[in-house]
Amino acid sequence: MDADWDHLKVALAVSRAGSLTAAAHMLGMDQTTAGRRLSALEAQLENPLFIRAKSGFSATEAGQVVIDNAKTIETQLAQMQETLDSAREGAVGLLRVMGNTWMLQKLAETVLPTLLEHHPRLEIRLSNHLPPVSVYSEPTVSLWFDAAAAPPDQAIPLCSVPYATYHARNRTEKTNDWVQFQDDIAQGPSFSRQLRKRINPNANVRLTATDAQVLQAAVRAGAGQCVLPMCLGDADPALKRSQSHKGEIRRVLHVHVSPEVQLLKRVALFIDALRHSVEDIFSAELLGEQRTGAK
Repeated sequence: MDADWDHLKVALAVSRAGSLTAAAHMLGMDQTTAGRRLSALEAQLENPLFIRAKSGFSATEAGQVVIDNAKTIETQLAQMQETLDSAREGAVGLLRVMGNTWMLQKLAETVLPTLLEHHPRLEIRLSNHLPPVSVYSEPTVSLWFDAAAAPPDQAIPLCSVPYATYHARNRTEKTNDWVQFQDDIAQGPSFSRQLRKRINPNANVRLTATDAQVLQAAVRAGAGQCVLPMCLGDADPALKRSQSHKGEIRRVLHVHVSPEVQLLKRVALFIDALRHSVEDIFSAELLGEQRTGAK
């Protein structure tokens, strides 16, 4: 029995978002319409696709079969459209890129303008939500250090980013005052916990933040010293590497992307551009050869 793709999209969105309300928001439609389409699909297939509960929607066995096939159809349709369009105009369509604010700004200053110039019908949407993040319907690539990949995404090591300790150049180095990353929602090992082991147990942490640019501003203003990405610290004339904490810390930056999304041309081109630019963007060392599906 043939299923309507508009109805399948609702089922796919519900599986990703976990609720009908969130799925409707993801698809840009009202909840009533989304519910009607899901019910019509279940009637058409003569099977309940989800178990409805207060905690959210969970797929039935039949629902999981439908969802798996809908993902395949979604990818095939996107690849077909890309093939038709890119033959004339290169990469086409929307790509969401998620990561920390400082990282997205570095991308916006370096690799993205060239990519957009070469592909006039490519649109990139930058999003700085911290993990865990919502699932989006458009193809999404995320850049994270410590966060675990949420299925169906896989975490692919991209590069090793160097960090060092900095303080304000025009102020006396306060060796016991620190500003530091704050990631208390992180599960398992985190950068802030690693740093706590490296600094003096009696260190005075004066300020914490979730993004390196905020910390950079605090260091520049003299709030204390901080471990920052070297691509930010070395480029800031108001900062100086601290003599009391020599040596680098290296963090592995991962690309989070699903195998299906990774095959799309716009995604492959973006990841390939990253791979060839990590030294310029992040002063980083590329880790291995990543397979992007680029042709």
